[in-house]
Amino acid sequence: MSRKERSPDIYMKNQPLHPERTTFLMEQAVAGLAEIDQHGSIICLNSKGKALLEPVISAVNFDDNNFIPVLTVLAPVIAAKIQSGLFQTIFTSIDETHHFTVSNNGTDAEKQFQTTVTRLSTDSILISFADVTEKRENENLVAQLSLDKAVEQDKFNFSANVLHDIGNAVVGFGSHVNRIKRSAEENNPENLQSLAGFFEAQQAVIAESIGEAKAGAVLTMLKTIAAAQKTAHDEIRRSVTDQLNIMTHIQEILTVQRQYVSGNETQENIPTHLRGIINDCMSMLFASIEKRNILLTLNVPVDLPVIMCNRTRLMQVLMNILKNSIEAICPDAEKKAISLNVFAHDGMVVLQVHDSGYGFDETTREKLFGRGFTTKSSGTGLGLNSCRAIIESFGGDIDITSDGPGKGALTTIHFNT
Repeated sequence: MSRKERSPDIYMKNQPLHPERTTFLMEQAVAGLAEIDQHGSIICLNSKGKALLEPVISAVNFDDNNFIPVLTVLAPVIAAKIQSGLFQTIFTSIDETHHFTVSNNGTDAEKQFQTTVTRLSTDSILISFADVTEKRENENLVAQLSLDKAVEQDKFNFSANVLHDIGNAVVGFGSHVNRIKRSAEENNPENLQSLAGFFEAQQAVIAESIGEAKAGAVLTMLKTIAAAQKTAHDEIRRSVTDQLNIMTHIQEILTVQRQYVSGNETQENIPTHLRGIINDCMSMLFASIEKRNILLTLNVPVDLPVIMCNRTRLMQVLMNILKNSIEAICPDAEKKAISLNVFAHDGMVVLQVHDSGYGFDETTREKLFGRGFTTKSSGTGLGLNSCRAIIESFGGDIDITSDGPGKGALTTIHFNT
């Protein structure tokens, strides 16, 4: 009996291959193997091939024992060459990788097969095929990850340069502030007060020379100037001290950012007083709040329990939350207010920031902490995602809610004590 006479219904009846109709090598192969004659009739098809072709067979309505319709889906170029008679040389092989879509029970599936065809004799063609869909997807994923890594590296390099420039600017600004501080210390208001005291002690003698009225006027003028100079000096000193503290905090933040960029970020959490961090944030944001005429209400008790956190990283979180609240308030809004309340509850410290800003709907709320999501036209979408990661690294949690668009937002952060 010829091979062609033995071939019908090998696949379509879905019967196990008879030992006489296949070889041990074909049945044990990890790839699908099919042997066909020059007309496309199936001589032999191994079990792996049956499994791989099941969705393809259903998609092309395979109803006979000819492999060409299936091959047209798997490797259309190869199928065309076989049908046109261009594939005649014995032992010649052709490779093709083809991407196609199959529909099964109303569901579309993307597939990519790698097919190799070798003519074994004038009436025997061996077809090897494998589903490389997952392999190609993994390769594409690896390539995309490599690209993303390169992009992130460029961002890190850019960030490092920016941090370096900011650091230099802060150092330069600090030198000017220190110069102002030295100048204020040299211009001691006590000298003028001492002069006023001398005139007061000698008022009777001076009155004999210039008259009592003039002596009194001079003394009054000196005391007024001395008092004004002392007030101005105290104000300058406080302002300089605040500016130096702010620059210290900026340097701390820059240090953390440099460590983050270099991959050496410290994760150490230590007992910290939340009130001090809030005061430092307010010092850095006061100008923005005042410029926008926002009413700020603070309720931060002195006797709060300490919390476990990284001070600089928490300051970054609070700065981001407060800036979001400031920017969410329309400059033309009738009500412009931000309230910050801190209290102890159930062994935790709770911080709440409520603003009268734009607010948001429930759909937006579900996306707020997603990486890459932002409601700002110039935002990066990294802020709140990073904030949540930082707070969770302290063992706490953060949530942002709103009663709806136009009704403001409430940020609530729980800290471990």
